[in-house]
Amino acid sequence: MYNAVEGNLRAAMRCYSNIGGDGEARDYPAVTVASTGLDVSVFNSAMLPGPADSIDSAIAQAEVHFRARRLGWTFWVCEDLLSHSGRANLHAAFTTRRMTWIASPPGMFAQRLLPPVRPAASMTFDRVGNERTRLEFAHIASVVFSLAFTTAKQIYGSSRLWRPPSHGWIGYFEGKPVSIVTVVIAEGAAGVYSLGTLPQHQGCGFGETLLRHALEEARKEFGIERTVLQATPQGSHLYLRMGYRIVTKFSIFMREGSAL
Repeated sequence: MYNAVEGNLRAAMRCYSNIGGDGEARDYPAVTVASTGLDVSVFNSAMLPGPADSIDSAIAQAEVHFRARRLGWTFWVCEDLLSHSGRANLHAAFTTRRMTWIASPPGMFAQRLLPPVRPAASMTFDRVGNERTRLEFAHIASVVFSLAFTTAKQIYGSSRLWRPPSHGWIGYFEGKPVSIVTVVIAEGAAGVYSLGTLPQHQGCGFGETLLRHALEEARKEFGIERTVLQATPQGSHLYLRMGYRIVTKFSIFMREGSAL
């Protein structure tokens, strides 16, 4: 099941390469890379293309790619792709290259969601598509994920991001946008990304209500109930309650652009 989580994430990262003329996605022998062309590390990614005994060659090839473009980047490592010795030496391999560990989110999978334990929040919904919804999404993303609005606008305001397999949704309370989520359809699963709610509206059930709506729409449109995600510490309890379970672990390492 970890393959569905890892493969869906790979597809999601490639979506960011579509936002502008400088974006690109490439498959090298030891690593796959996807970048926006912007010097924003979290949106420029490297991943293993398959099982490996060591990650050294993958890091080296990714470093050459992003250094030539003077871009910061992140390496998302699905630890199930590494051998036992590869996992044992994982942190040392990145530390040697002056890359910083930033998180180890669990990869989660649900064959189908469990019924909700509380009533849905009172919300309306809109799919991201036109300029208004793209800017609404960018505004909430900038607040929730601590992004400069100019960066959020360049990424989430691009119409090219919102092409299949990427589908964005916004949830509204009393007519005002309060929550966002992206659903990526790939590897036979609906991947959940960028789920967030404005701070003043958190704790009201808006995130779960929006997420359930977006996944139900994916089920109707694509016939897919399986769903995957990478959990944050804040979201893990919600996802477990909804029926997700941990099937793998990722480790994320970052190189800031200023360190190139």
